[in-house]
Amino acid sequence: MALFPRYQNKEIKATKSAAYELWHYKKDIWDVMEILEEGYPCSSSRRKQNIIENCIRKGNKIHKAVVADCGNYWVIIHFGFFSYKKR
Repeated sequence: MALFPRYQNKEIKATKSAAYELWHYKKDIWDVMEILEEGYPCSSSRRKQNIIENCIRKGNKIHKAVVADCGNYWVIIHFGFFSYKKR
């Protein structure tokens, strides 16, 4: 079994602050991989070209993962979720 999950044939790792956010919401890197694979792009502002911001809807919450391409691996720079309001 792999220690780190892989997305687009690169490992996914987390920064210290992103690891704390994942721990706070009781999620792990495998949940981020699911968001990257099954989610949709949801950037609220312009990001650099090497940064991906994907979301997935679960119930009335939107889970968001922001990852950056560092060449040989992806690094999680932010994880969070917010409420979904129908308008």
